[in-house]
Amino acid sequence: MSSIPVELPEHLMSFVSRGAEQAGYSTAGEFIAALVAAASEKQGETEQALMAGISSGDAKPWTDAEWKAIKERVIAKSVK
Repeated sequence: MSSIPVELPEHLMSFVSRGAEQAGYSTAGEFIAALVAAASEKQGETEQALMAGISSGDAKPWTDAEWKAIKERVIAKSVK
């Protein structure tokens, strides 16, 4: 396993320390490794979703009803 030295500003170090403790990691390094692994997994999921979209065929314009539904969802999320 490789390691890299990382310098963090105090506010980020506090975030890492609190996160590691709350998540039950024994070291800040374990917590940071878990964050990097989660980011890597999320990137892979995003790339798969993009490729699925690309291979799904030609794009179709959205209807006025679809635009309205999207707008309503966004507004509903912003008021929560």
